[in-house]
Amino acid sequence: MKNILLISFLLTFTNSLFPQQGQFPPQREISRDSLLIYARTIVDSAQCRTLVTVDEEGNPRIREMAPFPPEDNWVIWLGTFPTSRKVKQIKNNPNVVVFYYDTKSYSYVNVSGKAELVNDPELKAKYWKEEWKVFYPDRDTQYILVKVIPERLEVCSFKYHLLWDADGRPASVEFAGYNSK
Repeated sequence: MKNILLISFLLTFTNSLFPQQGQFPPQREISRDSLLIYARTIVDSAQCRTLVTVDEEGNPRIREMAPFPPEDNWVIWLGTFPTSRKVKQIKNNPNVVVFYYDTKSYSYVNVSGKAELVNDPELKAKYWKEEWKVFYPDRDTQYILVKVIPERLEVCSFKYHLLWDADGRPASVEFAGYNSK
């Protein structure tokens, strides 16, 4: 009985959102700056943060990470072991995705770009959390940075009414021509 009530509710709810089969609400027009503000809000409240790399066979590999907040230009920094699989995968193929998901607002931000490995002591000190000493007792040799240079950012959010267009594409921002230096 509970399942029948749940299915009935979901059908009613779905039909109220999309009255005709295959009809989606139009993607609302939003400025690049506004979209980036929504994206930052979602990233800041995301409970799930993952890094996706590509393995030697061309398959995506995903793992939960603890990225630092994106910089103003949306460069993202992460830390890891220099001998980890993700480092080997980045050396082989620098195409990555950093994915943020806020379970409370049913919202995600997907930042795809190129990853660079950075072993600069000053930057490793800047992008460091003391509680990580448990995982990386020797920051000089057991810790390396992954710098993700954004190429494209996608946002989908039920809370902010940022849905996909008729072709299934979410709202996005291109970072074409970004200079990593």
